[in-house]
Amino acid sequence: MNETEKREFQEELLRLRERVCQALARRVNETPQEVFDEADLGNTTLSMELEVSSRRQLTETLEMIEKALRRIEAGTYDTCEICRRKIPLERLRAIPYASLCVECQERQERAKK
Repeated sequence: MNETEKREFQEELLRLRERVCQALARRVNETPQEVFDEADLGNTTLSMELEVSSRRQLTETLEMIEKALRRIEAGTYDTCEICRRKIPLERLRAIPYASLCVECQERQERAKK
């Protein structure tokens, strides 16, 4: 990866980080709806569960972005954390915070099932 590509990925990650931080801030500042009856309570509970899941996903994405920015600084951004092979630039363009090559990512996902 050359310096121009490195800078482009860093800028993209910084833009992504800003968008994720803004989304998290909006979620924190949203006020919960009032509950009037059991039907409302059920809807509110479901909404809250979805909101917690969404916040968790955003927080995990933010952590991966921060980790990718640190890998850029360390010079290991395009190296798979498991097999140490180069992560193809096409993959990094699609998922700038990817830390694994496709093969290792697939193995990890299969192992979770």
